[in-house]
Amino acid sequence: YKQVCESANRIMALRLSRVLRGSVVAGGVAYTPGSKQRFPLPPGGYTCEETRPKLFIPGPIEFSPEVLHAYSRGARAHTDATIIEEFGQSIEMLRECFLTKDAQPFILSGSGAMGWDAVATNLLMPGEKGLVLSSGHFSDRFIDCFVQYKCDITIIDAPRPGTRPCNIEVEKALSEAVKAGKPYKIITITGVDTSTAVLADLQKLCEITRAVSPTTLIVVDAVCSAIGEELRMDEWGIDFVHTASQKAIGVPAGLGIMIASQKCMASLPSKDKIPNSFVNLQNWLPIMEAYENRKPSYFATPATNTIGALRVGLDQILNTPGGVEGYFKQHRNCASWVRAELARMGLKLLTETPEIASNLLSCVRYPEGKKATEVLPEMKKKGWIVAAGLHPKCANEYFRIGHMAYSTSGRVNYLERLLIDLKEVIGR
Repeated sequence: YKQVCESANRIMALRLSRVLRGSVVAGGVAYTPGSKQRFPLPPGGYTCEETRPKLFIPGPIEFSPEVLHAYSRGARAHTDATIIEEFGQSIEMLRECFLTKDAQPFILSGSGAMGWDAVATNLLMPGEKGLVLSSGHFSDRFIDCFVQYKCDITIIDAPRPGTRPCNIEVEKALSEAVKAGKPYKIITITGVDTSTAVLADLQKLCEITRAVSPTTLIVVDAVCSAIGEELRMDEWGIDFVHTASQKAIGVPAGLGIMIASQKCMASLPSKDKIPNSFVNLQNWLPIMEAYENRKPSYFATPATNTIGALRVGLDQILNTPGGVEGYFKQHRNCASWVRAELARMGLKLLTETPEIASNLLSCVRYPEGKKATEVLPEMKKKGWIVAAGLHPKCANEYFRIGHMAYSTSGRVNYLERLLIDLKEVIGR
């Protein structure tokens, strides 16, 4: 694998023109994705690393060789002593990464979106109310999940795409509910909305909630923010965080990761009152406790290979110079550099001000006279996958570049080349 990576780097450095233009090589035959004709595909879809477009969307992202090596190891039973050890270590390392001493991690097979179901079914019972803050498309999908389960929620929207919900409105809503004798059971905050790159004013929102409505559980959708954005679970009084493996954690997709404070755990209803089976946290609690105590247990089969990759990915984060704090800094520095390069090209962000833009991705407005069809396909021809805009009110006005995890350390040279090619594509 090391030889493949070194060869790919040499080829990228020479800027060879052999990168495929919108096609995939299958058994030596190039075809356009979407064709109904079935072709044999090589492992991984591409014949070699040089022809695979490099992934700079807001997740999944490029992964380190060590993570990919762990992920591709041979099959192991979920009762294998090595899997139990890796699972136990991952639980312990998650506490370190989320800066908490005693919160309870949960590692489940599935998507980050599974966390919405966990919140809606474990933390909101009939008669309880939730306050939901929306800063983009994925916040709205969280709302859709609440509606599906017929939860009683109040929504505070951001004024427009690229802005935050107003803290004053949040404080007013929490205060009025307390005065009416019906405080909100939970408040949900999207740490970073992947559709807009808006970074929540998380510390301040936690301060407001604890001061005005101290019984309210603070829930953070951190699918696109953990562990690259600052989140101090114990210090800020956060009660529940849900995320996924494929973004700043730097591990292939397939794990839904949650972590609950002891206050949150104490509020959980009994297993029979939670209207879900797979994401019923009471079903999973004894499993997580057993793995942490290095004992086999079973409720549903875990994604064993991904657990092995997670252990390596978390270990890499904690071994960043400066640990978790150094990992935060690494992403801040990378974002500052990317934004400076974008500014030199005359490009503007969707986010209203740089201060509220995530360090993990940039939502970039198309320059005047350029459309998505003139930028994204051309970037792919040069070997880069960047993401289209996603917010339904302005999706055609911007595109998204992910810069997180291994892309900010082991693949900085890729980011440099991506930005050089972007400048060429937009004619700047």
